[in-house]
Amino acid sequence: MAESIGRIIDALEDTPIPTILIFAGLFFILLTFVTKVGGFIEVQPAQQKWAAPIGIALLVFGLILALNTPSETSSPGPEPSTPAPTTTPVPAPQPIGCAAFFREGSVLNWETIDNSGTPVNKGTLNIKTVEPNTGEWKGEQITEPKGSATEPNKISLAGRFEGTEMTLNNPDHFEIWSGTCGASEIKGNLTQRQNRQFTFEMQKQ
Repeated sequence: MAESIGRIIDALEDTPIPTILIFAGLFFILLTFVTKVGGFIEVQPAQQKWAAPIGIALLVFGLILALNTPSETSSPGPEPSTPAPTTTPVPAPQPIGCAAFFREGSVLNWETIDNSGTPVNKGTLNIKTVEPNTGEWKGEQITEPKGSATEPNKISLAGRFEGTEMTLNNPDHFEIWSGTCGASEIKGNLTQRQNRQFTFEMQKQ
């Protein structure tokens, strides 16, 4: 007997309150129509008089709770997705000083000017190879034809740069170019044999 009562108590603990109230209300309503339940519960007429309103009250109260109680089996809404962290690409640092001019594949327009301000020669300087660690470079200088010449003059030469200072050696004409690299151009002096001097300017093409 005690074991059966224990099972009943365990079942009631796991049963929602609205369900208990609904079954209790139905049980009290049932008592209004019978005088004996299970052979050991006798219902007096005075008790039947109160069983109906009590049963109806319990039934209504249980139904109200059942309708207002959210279902435990309802699946929760989707969790808000966390946006993936975005990474802003960091631009590679741009070369500064002479390194911005002397890069493999670069083409520089140059012009030499005498002491009176008259242009002497002009052409292009094509940078072929550059050694970033030492600043040494090799290239090809092309001088535009002048006077009776019909073909441009092409010579291979080399030079070196460090920071904002550069040098160019032209062994064929015994020339040394020394200049300073600015933001958009290179300016400097050109010294030839017999100490003839000119100024020069270079700009990226």
